[in-house]
Amino acid sequence: MTFHIGEILKATGGKILQGGDQVVFHAITTDSRTVTEGALFISLKGEKFDGHHFAIEALEKKAGGVVIEEDRAGDIRWNGYQTRPVIVVKDTLHALGDIARDRRRKYGVPVVALTGSNGKTTTKEMISACLETTFPILKTKGNLNNLIGLPLTLLNLTEKERVVVLEMGMNVPGEIRRLTEIAEPDVGLITNIQRAHLEGVGSLERIKEEKGELFRRMRRDGSIIVNQDDPRVIDLGEEFPGQKITFGIDHPADVMAREIRIKGREGTSFILILEGEETEVRLPLLGKHFVHNALSAIAAASLFGVEPERTIEALEQSRPFPMRMEVFSLGNGKTLINDAYNANPNSMELALQTLSEAKGRGRAIAVLGDMLEMGEFTVEAHHQLGKKVAELSIDLLLAIGDEAPVVVESAIREGLGHERARVVESHSEAASILREFAREGDWILVKGSRGMAMEKVVEGLKERREERNALSSALSSS
Repeated sequence: MTFHIGEILKATGGKILQGGDQVVFHAITTDSRTVTEGALFISLKGEKFDGHHFAIEALEKKAGGVVIEEDRAGDIRWNGYQTRPVIVVKDTLHALGDIARDRRRKYGVPVVALTGSNGKTTTKEMISACLETTFPILKTKGNLNNLIGLPLTLLNLTEKERVVVLEMGMNVPGEIRRLTEIAEPDVGLITNIQRAHLEGVGSLERIKEEKGELFRRMRRDGSIIVNQDDPRVIDLGEEFPGQKITFGIDHPADVMAREIRIKGREGTSFILILEGEETEVRLPLLGKHFVHNALSAIAAASLFGVEPERTIEALEQSRPFPMRMEVFSLGNGKTLINDAYNANPNSMELALQTLSEAKGRGRAIAVLGDMLEMGEFTVEAHHQLGKKVAELSIDLLLAIGDEAPVVVESAIREGLGHERARVVESHSEAASILREFAREGDWILVKGSRGMAMEKVVEGLKERREERNALSSALSSS
């Protein structure tokens, strides 16, 4: 993997402040801590750190050169490093994206890009797994889906890959538009449009418009995958001139599912309807929403001619990601659903519905943290959350966070008994109550926004289980 300085200058419109014009860089990085000899360091400015402060450190680590913003050129003293290239650009973040787009154009392989309010990472992994049965691919690692992560992914593209799968996240207006400009997708997918990141965007209609930039800005001769169960996504796809393939559960589509069954620890099964054929699919993932993810992956794979049998096999080998509807036993017949990665109103409702269906004859216990970044909708969102808990007759509600009183009061007002809903002050208090209350057959859901760190409740329960197992082992060996 190499990058000639001429390519960098052409892609970014940058200029050489000092150093030669015949240098070849073996890698590109934005992290001074991981700079390797001969790499190009791009000095990005963030909320907490400014990469310009680490430009000299990067050169000390034998970086092949650095990229800085033109208005910072006079702030850095290059004593001892005058022979290393220093490239100046107007905006280093924009330059990173421009370099990545140039890389994407150089190899010209098909790019699948997806965004949405819920299920992005799971869907990205499902699509990747299906395509990997037939092609070598490059995909977004983890959830590196922003204006830094997506370009860095594309910079890893080589002549070996045949398909690229990219996840696109959004926190602020304009982000999806810029990511689409960089990626130039051949295939676009919007998983769904729900209330998420309202604080940064403002309204559900605004979210729709921002997510819709994927369909508007991608290649006009490309293909889009449309969720027929989401009217906002359908609306966004209406004006796309290229190929459309649809998926759905509740509405007619090219790729459909029926007879969905929640099977507790076994996961979720459904009947796939594709090209007139019906096939049972067994997902080792818990929740109806995973069926939507799987259908969109099947649709994407079909665009690339992947055999349905290979696609289904790949999906049936799926595994949940950490803190995303992750199911495991707590021992003594108790089951925990760890969905602590993040939360918004739609994902909360889906998780609670899944808990209610999965519990069987046991009791349903929900430990819920605040939903953050909801803006003016915050109080109403938590009021609706409490109402949903009551509607599903959850057996015990423990709520944590500033909005916990709203959730609990709403649940009680809607009919949940006072003794079955309470505010807790800490993760450790929640774990302590669960250890006392939970019994054989119970199912426990732990969920909240990323900033609530709800995994601490899970860790508290796991630690006690490990202590109990260690004690049992010691007693049996004595």
